[in-house]
Amino acid sequence: MNRKFLEELGLEKEAIDSIMKEHGLAIQAVKPTDYDELKEASKTYEQQINDLQATIDAQKESLGSIDELKKEIESYKLKDIKTNIAVQAGIPLELAGRLSGSTEEEIKADAESLAGLVNTKQPLPLKHTEPPKADAEESAYANMLEKL
Repeated sequence: MNRKFLEELGLEKEAIDSIMKEHGLAIQAVKPTDYDELKEASKTYEQQINDLQATIDAQKESLGSIDELKKEIESYKLKDIKTNIAVQAGIPLELAGRLSGSTEEEIKADAESLAGLVNTKQPLPLKHTEPPKADAEESAYANMLEKL
């Protein structure tokens, strides 16, 4: 309710003043007695909410860094597992990083297949079957080299 509305109804100024006064008293009667306290408490709660939201944001950031560290730890564990399996399978350590798989069983299976390719034994060369040279001096040097 406002004055303009009452003036348009054709009421006198004194009547409008008394209506407005009564209306103000009615509003004040409906208004809680601790309105100012509630308003102050509301401001306090809003500040607490803002502080808690800032804390939550900071915690989310730290959780993100924790997740990154967990991933890094997992990669180191996987590298360690690959190295151990490569040593057990007799694969050179340079090839340990090439092992594939996400579980230990998969890595072992890959290591076994790679070990079959890498660890093929080459036959050792046999002793010379050529007849000895006729030169005595050369034969002496060749004999001396063989004994070394």
